[in-house]
Parts: sequence; structure tokens; C-alpha cells
Amino acid sequence: MSTINNLPTFTKALAAFCLVLFIFLFLPESLSNYSEILRYLILLGIIVILMIYSQLLGSLTSSPAQAAEAADTDESTTYQTDLKTTDHLYGNLKKLVLSTVKAINPKFDSAIYMIDPEAGVFSLQASHTDDFLDSIPSNNSIISSMLKDTSTVYQKDDKDGWNELFDDKPWRGSECIIGSPISLHESIAGFVLTRIDHFSDMTDKDKSVLQTMGKFISHGLGSLESLEKHIMGDENKSRIIEILSELNFKSDESQVLDHFKYLIRTFFYYDRLTVSLKSEKDFNSIIKLVDGVIDEFVEGTEFPSHGTLHGLPIASEKVVLSQNWKESYENVARFNSNEAPTDFQSVLGVPIIANGESRGSLFIERITGQPYTTADEQNLTLIGRVMGASLNWLMEYEKIYQNATHDGLSKLLNHQTYKERFSEEIQRAKRFQHHMAVLIFDLDKFKRVNDTLGHPYGDYVIQTVAKIMSENVRTVDVVARYGGEEFAIILINTTPEMALVVSQRIVDNIADYPYSMNDETIQMTISGGMSLYPTHSENMKDLIELADKAMYDAKQVGGNQIKIHSNDDATIAPT
Repeated sequence: MSTINNLPTFTKALAAFCLVLFIFLFLPESLSNYSEILRYLILLGIIVILMIYSQLLGSLTSSPAQAAEAADTDESTTYQTDLKTTDHLYGNLKKLVLSTVKAINPKFDSAIYMIDPEAGVFSLQASHTDDFLDSIPSNNSIISSMLKDTSTVYQKDDKDGWNELFDDKPWRGSECIIGSPISLHESIAGFVLTRIDHFSDMTDKDKSVLQTMGKFISHGLGSLESLEKHIMGDENKSRIIEILSELNFKSDESQVLDHFKYLIRTFFYYDRLTVSLKSEKDFNSIIKLVDGVIDEFVEGTEFPSHGTLHGLPIASEKVVLSQNWKESYENVARFNSNEAPTDFQSVLGVPIIANGESRGSLFIERITGQPYTTADEQNLTLIGRVMGASLNWLMEYEKIYQNATHDGLSKLLNHQTYKERFSEEIQRAKRFQHHMAVLIFDLDKFKRVNDTLGHPYGDYVIQTVAKIMSENVRTVDVVARYGGEEFAIILINTTPEMALVVSQRIVDNIADYPYSMNDETIQMTISGGMSLYPTHSENMKDLIELADKAMYDAKQVGGNQIKIHSNDDATIAPT
């Protein structure tokens, strides 16, 4: 097996991964499985950032020859200590990467492989078990396929290729693997390989996380390379590392930007800082952060990306550097052609780069003509790239989270996440002595829609009903697609009377909605059942079963209504 000394590229990749994690990771308390996974990643990041910090300060000797020269000096002790510490940190790093997979599911076994171009193989870096071979031919059929497409590969589909991945042993045929490529400079550098002994053990949520393991590593390479190659003093480099290592990101974009605001303050003198991001809907950009002098262009202001000073880095991906911008860009306004005159003179603006393209602009401006220097340009450009990586990962994580926790068709919470939230809400209700209403809904005679009008029409109905439900509850309430044409709602901290008003409004609105698609118009109704916490039970399973039974009773008497469970029988709510 190769060691850290033989794999500088791998070390950089993993370090970059952790650097980016510190910039974008946020841990909502409501998460259960994912919060545990991301805590492992945060801990991993702490270790590697400390390692980078040590390297940036030059505490490690750069070559064996230099180490030999220092052997008879006091520095040799420092070098040996640092080298030992680095090896120790690298060992912990490998353990923590694998621990992340075990946090997803203890039954999973993973390994980390990196390319050895000279030998034409992928070399094993670390693994959970000895079943993983020390090297895998780079032309292995399964790996070649996996690196092009991260879909699941089953043992029975390619037995010869499978035997090149693992020690020879009896296989049942139910085994499968999923890989996540690690890329460097648009080339494959390695992968994280995870084996599942039975394909049924892996959920869609597990798969979505496993498929991103290598992607996390790959996306940080650009930021780390920029930091290492950037022409700046060690003091400034260490300042970036120190500040970034203290970041604690949440799910709010504005909080992420605030962290960068304080970072920029440590580097530059300015009278105004403006961060703008490209709008996803049109060719405009939106001001996301303002620090310093306040004028008419406040946070939330939209302006054209083309033909404006602050839009130049976005539209052209070029740096704006001028001691007197009014002379350098005489035909351009700061934000729009109707703006009031401004006193700003010296400006420096850089693009916020993510995935190789400009996503926004980072601008600092001075009222005086004191110029920004080339060093300022380099430093702000670097920060713009790091900011772009963090914001990109904020969006990427949100996509991963949405895919793992939400139903793809209705965009409501999926069944599994609903149960997780339900369990959390019960604990919260016990703690604060709150009451809750549990609602189970099922569309009446929905099968006829799919049978007569087709599944696309049925999908349209599901999406419409989901929208109606979401619009008729509060943001604190829980709405989920329970399965098929069945939906579930938890009304938090509410009375039976208010729960009845909400549920009846949902029933009425669904019945009154004009469903129309492809010139086909139909009427839909829905039946619902309600149980109450803690009146009927304090157990999640019981509450769901009681609400489900009440819903079934409502269907038995014609549907299009709500029934409330009672200890004697389900009670029909007034219509």
C-alpha cells in the first residue's frame, strides 16, 4: 500500500475536501441521520485543516535533504515531532473517512483508492475490511463503468470484474457496490468504493450520500490549489486558514456571507463592501450583502448583470480594478442608469467563481482615490473563489438533502422523513406539554384517474393536491406524501377545534379545485382521518393507525370528509 509520502495529490484532495466542508456545512438540529454524518465530516475537517495550517507556516521541512541538514540542530526535533504528528493526523483522517460510511449504515464496508499512473492501478489507501484488494487494475470493467456512471453495480452482473475487486470468497449474488469518483483537473484521481452485502440494505437516502463522497473531495481542489499557489505571505495564508477553521455554517445563506464579511474585513480597508449573486431567473443580479456606507442599493436590490460596474465581474468573469472608476468606465453605471451620483472612486471587484463559472461579484470601494494594489487583487480573487466554492456547496448540500428527505413528485417530505419528524415532534410535545393532531388523507377513487387518463394526469393531481395541502397549513406543521395517493399531516401545538378547521378546509379546497390537463377536466375528492396527541395516544404508531382507521371509515360512508377518532368509534366531522 502507498503512504502519505507517496501520495501528495491524495493528501491535497482530502485536505481540500475538508477546507470546503468548513465553508459550506451546516447542521440543522432537526436532522437525525444526516447530522451524525456531517459531524464526522466536520471533525475530519478540523484535523486536516490543522495539518494544512502546519504546512503553510513552513513547520515541515520541504525535502529529505533539508531534513538531514537539520538533524544536528534544534529544528530537527521540531521536524520529527511535526512529521510524527502529520502521520498521526493522516491515520486519523483515513479512519474518519471510513467512519462516515459506517455512520450511514454499520453494515456497509468501504475503501478509498487513488490512482497510481506508473503502475496502471488504483492503490488501496484505507478500508474497513481485508476483503478489499491492495490494488485494482485501472481497466477493471466494473470500475471503468462505475467511474462513468455512479449507478449501483451488482455482483451477479459481472462476476469476473467483481473478483478483481475483492479477495476470492463465496458470494451470494445479492451483493452490490456503489462508487463515487474523485477527480483532479478533470481527470479521475481515485474513488470511494462501498460494498453492500444485500442490495435491500441500501435506501435511496444512503445512496444519495454515498454517491457524493468523492464529489466532496473533488470540488475542493480548486480552492486549495489557489491558496497554495497564491502569491501572498505566510502570515496572510495562515490568517485565512485560521479564520476559515472557526467557521460554523448554518442553513442560512446570509450567515455564510457574514462569515466572509469578517474575513474580508481582516484583509482590506474599504468604505463599502458589496456581494451580489446572479439571479437564476433572468439576466439580473441581486445584492446579497452590504457592509459600510449605505446608499439606495441595499440588500435585495436587483440590477442588470450586463452594462453595470458591479455586473462586470459576473458578465465577463474579469476583475475590475481602478483608482477612478468614473474615468475608467465612463459609459457604465454602478447599478443602473438612474442612480444618484456617488462619491466612490477607487474600486476592486472580482467574480465569485463556482464550478468554473461566475456566479456573482465581490466588490470593495473607497471614497478616496487611494488605489487597491495588485496584491489586493490577488487576495480578493482568492477569497472570491473560496466564497464561490462555499456557496456552491451550500446549494449542492440542499439538493442532496432535498433528494434524500423529500418525495420527488410532490416535493413533500417522504415517508421515512415523516416518521423521523413525527418522532421528534412527539419528544418536543412531551417536553413542552403541547397538543398535536395527526391527519391521514387518501384521494377518493384515484385509480380511475391513472386507468382512464394515464399516469401523467395522475402525477398532475398528486402535485396539485400536495400544493393545496402545503398552502393550507403553517410552516411549522409537517406535510408528507405517505405513499401512492396517501398523504399525512401533523398539526403542531394545536387544539382539536383548530385542527378540524384546517383539515376541513383542505378537504373542501381539494373538492373545489378545477383539475384540468390536456383538455380533460375532472373533480377529485379526498377522505381524511384524525387522531389526537396525547388524547388518543402518545405513541406514534398508534396515532397513525387510529388516524388511518378513521380515514378508512370516512371512505366507507362516501368519502369527501374528515372523521375524528374517538374511543367508541370514529366521529364524522361536520361539513
